[in-house]
Amino acid sequence: MNGRRWIWASIAPIGFLLCPDAAHAQRADENATTSAEDAFGTRIGNENVGLYSQMNARGFSPQQAGNMRIEGLYYDQQGMFGIRLQRGQTMRIGLSAQSYPFPAPTGIADIALVMPSARPIISVAAQFQWPLGQKSTSVDTTTPIIADRLGFAGGINYMPGISDWRGKSQMLAVAGLFKWTPNERVEIIPLYFHSFGFGIEVQPSILPGGAYLPADYDRSVFFGQHWAKRKSNDDTIGLIARGTAWENWRLQLGLFNSAQERAENYAILFRNVQPDGSGSLDVIGSPHHRSVGTSGELRLSGVFTTGQFRHTVHLATRGRDVQRVFGGTDTVSFGPATIGIDQQVAKPVFTYDVRDKDLVRQISPGVAYAGQWANVGEFSVGLQKSFYRRSFGPEDAAPARTSSQPWLYNGTAAIYPSTKLAIYAGYTRGLEEFGTAPDNAANRGEPVPAALTKQIDAGIRFRIKPGLSMIAGVFEVTKPYFDRDQVNVYTDVGSLRHRGIETSVTGQLMPGLTVVAGAVFLQARVSGLSVDNGLIGRVPPGLPPAVYLLNLQYGPPAWNGIAVDAQFGLEGSNYANRANSFRIPSATTVDLGGRYSFRAMGTRATLRGQIRNVTNTYEWTADGASGRVAPSPPRRYSLRLAADF
Repeated sequence: MNGRRWIWASIAPIGFLLCPDAAHAQRADENATTSAEDAFGTRIGNENVGLYSQMNARGFSPQQAGNMRIEGLYYDQQGMFGIRLQRGQTMRIGLSAQSYPFPAPTGIADIALVMPSARPIISVAAQFQWPLGQKSTSVDTTTPIIADRLGFAGGINYMPGISDWRGKSQMLAVAGLFKWTPNERVEIIPLYFHSFGFGIEVQPSILPGGAYLPADYDRSVFFGQHWAKRKSNDDTIGLIARGTAWENWRLQLGLFNSAQERAENYAILFRNVQPDGSGSLDVIGSPHHRSVGTSGELRLSGVFTTGQFRHTVHLATRGRDVQRVFGGTDTVSFGPATIGIDQQVAKPVFTYDVRDKDLVRQISPGVAYAGQWANVGEFSVGLQKSFYRRSFGPEDAAPARTSSQPWLYNGTAAIYPSTKLAIYAGYTRGLEEFGTAPDNAANRGEPVPAALTKQIDAGIRFRIKPGLSMIAGVFEVTKPYFDRDQVNVYTDVGSLRHRGIETSVTGQLMPGLTVVAGAVFLQARVSGLSVDNGLIGRVPPGLPPAVYLLNLQYGPPAWNGIAVDAQFGLEGSNYANRANSFRIPSATTVDLGGRYSFRAMGTRATLRGQIRNVTNTYEWTADGASGRVAPSPPRRYSLRLAADF
C-alpha cells in the first residue's frame, strides 16, 4: 500500500465514528508550546518543546542518572515507558525544582499520567511522514466504569516505518490503567505498558580515524546490514496508591517494575573512517540481554497552615532492586567498507561468551521540610541516608561486591521582593548512575556504578506581564568523569564540572502569539590524571557551549482554529573528539508547521502539518562517550490527524 492510500485508510475510520456528543478533547488538543510554563522541557503527548529532555539536562541525562518520576514518585526506568499513558512530562530544573521533595543534581523528569475522564472518550490519530515513509496509528480511550468510583484509560499504537537513518522497523505498544476511588479519601491506580519492537535495523556508528569529519554522504541511503535486526520487549507494571491518612497527613505509594529485553542485538561500527568515507567494518553481536528493576517510594506528607505560614513535612523511603544481564558479545570484522554505500555482507556465525551479571540494591530513607511564607518567600531542606550495594561479575563465577552508605542532603530558598520578582538558590548532593559503557569500549554495555554528585544553582524569575515570564539562572554540577582509559575500558578517569547560564521566556507576547524561548551557555571542564598526562582534553566532546531555541505560535481567535508555528535552533561549535583536536561547526535549524482545530459532526479534531529542517541543513553531532559522529536527518514532512469522540 503506498503512502497516500495508507493515510486515507488510517483516517477513514475517524469519519465513521464521529458522534455529536463529544467529550472534552484528549489527543486533539495536544500542544506543547501553549502548555509550557518555561523553556526547560515540556512534553505533551507526542509534542516536545524546550531546551532539555529526560536524555539531556545541563549536559547530563536524568534518565541515566536514575532521576525519573511518575506522578512525582521515584521510578527507576529500565525499559521504555511510552506516551500511551502519559499526559505529559515536565523537566524539574532550577526554580521548578524548588520545594520538590528530594531534588537531584541532574534534574528530574516527572511523568504525568492520563487519568480516566467523567465521560467516554475515544481518540484516534494517524500520522505519515515523507520522504522517509514513517507511519503511526494510535487509538486511545478513557471511560468511567462505575461513576465516581472506577475508570479506565489506555491505548494502542502501531508504528511501521523507516527511521531517520533509513533503517526499517516495526513497533507495537499497548497500555492501560485503572483508577479506583473506593471512597473520597483514597485512590488506587494500577498500570501496565508494553512495547514490542521487531525487525529494527540497527543504525551504523561512524568512528573517524583522525581529527576530521567524513565527507557528507547521501542521507537517503541505509548502509547498515539488513540482517542485523533487533528484537525488543519493554514493560512497565506499576501501582500508585494515595490518600488522606488522617487529618493534615497524606500517604502516597508508588511501586514499579520496569524491564527491557533484547532477544537479538547488534552494533555496526565503521572504524578508522577517512575523510573520503572509507574505513573498516566490524559487527558486534550480542546474546540475550535483559535489565529488570523494581523500584518505588513510600511517602507520608503532612501540611500545616497557620495564618500566612504553610509547613510541609515529608517522611519517605525510596528503594530499587535492579538486575542486568549483558556482555558475552562477539565481534566479526569484514574488512574495508565505505559509509553511505549499501554494501551488504553475509551474516556470520557469532560465538558468544559467558555473560556478565550486575545486581544493584539501594534503599534511601529520608526526611524533608518545606516552609512557605505567603508573598514573602519559601525554603526547604532534605536529608537522606542511602544504603547502596552492588555485585558484579560473570554469571558462572562469584561476583565482586561493593557498598557505600553516604548521606545525601539538599537545601533551597526563594524570596519574593515583589509580586513580579522571585529570587532562588539551591544546593543538592546526590548518588547517581552514569549509564553504560559504549559499543566500542572493551567493557561494552557494562553499567557504570553510582557515585556522589552535587549541584549549586541560583537565579531569578520575573513576571513581565500576566501570562509572560522570564527566568535566568546559573548552575554548577560536579560529577566523576567516565571515559575509555588507556586499555579501552570505560571507567572513572577524572572529575567533570558543568558550569553554565540558562534563560527562559515563555507566555503570550500578544493575543494569539505564544513564545517559548531559551538559551544555555555551558562551560564543561574535565580534570584529573588523564588530562594532566595529555590522554584526553579538558573539554568533553559533544557538548555545545551555547544552545539557543525559539518557538513561536500564532493563532488569533479570528483565524477560527488555524495556527502557524516555527522553531529556530542554534547549537554552537563543539569538540568532536576526546583529544580536543577538531570541532564540529555550529549549525542552525528551522522547523515550520501549522495546525487546524475544527469540529466535524460535533467532534473535535486537529490536522497538524510540519516541515522539519526546512533548509535541509547537514550538521554533524558527536557522542562524547564513544567518539562516534552522525549527521542530522534531512528535510522531512509530516501530517497528523487526531480526533476525539
